[in-house]
Amino acid sequence: MSILVLLFYRLEKIIKLATNYKNFFIYSFLILISISTLAKSLSNNVIVTIDNVIITELDFKKELEFIKFTNKEEIDSNSVKIKKDIVESLIDRKIKKIEVDNAKIEINEKEIENYIYNYFINNKINDEQLNDFYKKNQLENDYLKNIISIDARWIKMIRQIYESRINVNLTEVNEEIKKKGLSAEDSEKLRNQIISSEKNKILNKFSATHLEKSKRKYLIKFL
Repeated sequence: MSILVLLFYRLEKIIKLATNYKNFFIYSFLILISISTLAKSLSNNVIVTIDNVIITELDFKKELEFIKFTNKEEIDSNSVKIKKDIVESLIDRKIKKIEVDNAKIEINEKEIENYIYNYFINNKINDEQLNDFYKKNQLENDYLKNIISIDARWIKMIRQIYESRINVNLTEVNEEIKKKGLSAEDSEKLRNQIISSEKNKILNKFSATHLEKSKRKYLIKFL
């Protein structure tokens, strides 16, 4: 039975019950409740399942609005590629959360605050702008915090698993620095920057590979 048919069916039953003036206001209230309930079900249909975990239309809309906010530009919400990318991102996040929950990976509030602070700087936004966005779009106040918490826990897990396999060719790094002709202090700073950058590149590759392997463990259905 379609949503609209169900709506009219419920309204018809409620109207038949409202046979006198005394019951009018009671049944008017029931009509409003019915409309509200059906409207929510219409906007919150399940679009993907990952075993027993779901992604809904509402999840998609929240993510779309959040991307518009952080990118500070209009996004074509009808674009097939945009829709695909957002759904894939939501799937990845759900799977990451399942994996870090299973591995019991935790991160403290101070670390999350640092990640949020860096996020604000990188995206040129502040706490006031974020809270205004939440109110305008009726998003929960910890939306960004939840995203960052999952990603931070995932990165921590990947480091724990692959740390011993993250190797940087120091000979190549030193040769690159020699060409710059820098002072000893500046050379050391640059060396640390290059090593950190190379380790992150390797870590990102391990992260992508591990995520794809994790995906194969779950039954993902598009509805």
